[in-house]
Formats: sequence, C-alpha cells, structure tokens
Amino acid sequence: MQPELSDLTIRLEALLAASIAELTTEFRNHDVADLVALIRLERTATLQSLLDGECEMFFKPGTMRFGGHAEAMVDWRAPPSVRLAMSFRSQGVELYYRLTLEASDAHVQLDLIRFEPPETSPDVRCRRLGQALGAARAERQSWGSGQLQARDVGYQG
Repeated sequence: MQPELSDLTIRLEALLAASIAELTTEFRNHDVADLVALIRLERTATLQSLLDGECEMFFKPGTMRFGGHAEAMVDWRAPPSVRLAMSFRSQGVELYYRLTLEASDAHVQLDLIRFEPPETSPDVRCRRLGQALGAARAERQSWGSGQLQARDVGYQG
C-alpha cells in the first residue's frame, strides 16, 4: 500500500514542476534512444555532463543537478520513459526528486526536502521553495529580437 500524498507535497511538487518546465522540455529534446543507451551502458559521467550542462542553461551553476542515478523503462507494450534522480540546493533549501520523462508528458516526484533553518508552516515552506527556485534561475542573455546576428568576417573559402 502506497502512502497518501499530503496537500503540502502536492503543492511543493506543483511548484517544482512549474519551475523546471523549460528544463524538462530541453531534456526531452534528446532522442529517447540516446538517453536509454547512456543509461543502459552505464555512461553516468556522460549523462551527468549532458544534464548538468542543460541545468546551467536555466539555473545557476551547482543549484540544479543530476543526482547520478537514472532508469530507463522500455518494453513492447508501452512507450519508453526515463527517470532521472535530480537535486536542488539554494538559499537553505535542499531538495531531492525524481523527474520522469515520457513520450507526451513529464512529472516530478518529491523524495526529500530540507529547510535550514527548519520550517513547520506549509505556507512558509512553499514560499521559501518558490523564492529559492526563483533566486537560482540563471540570468539569460537577451539577443534583442530573438534573432542571432552573424558578423561578416570576410571569410574567403
């Protein structure tokens, strides 16, 4: 029998999921066969480098990280899915969760959250997590109209 999720856990997971939506999309841009191959061939260092690099596109370095464990669920009756252990640390909030990537969806499952100093109020916990996730966001460069412009460097082939 699986324990029931508390309202607080559901709120924290929803907050986390909303905060990592862009990151999840970036992860899902990889061919699932490539991710499955890295997992099955135990290329953890390669997977770590790939995922941590993508985390740093959206979050400050070291705040959102791949936790070093991944599973690939592949069988003939269902589309493949990939489960990644992830961690987050910022502003006294330490969070461990599992991110599951599927064909048309992704979801998070909170494993552990720790606050320093400890918090007991559910509203304060949600607020602190939201603030920590917001503060950990990477500052992204604006390229004006969203178009990259190349300089003419006079290359003569």
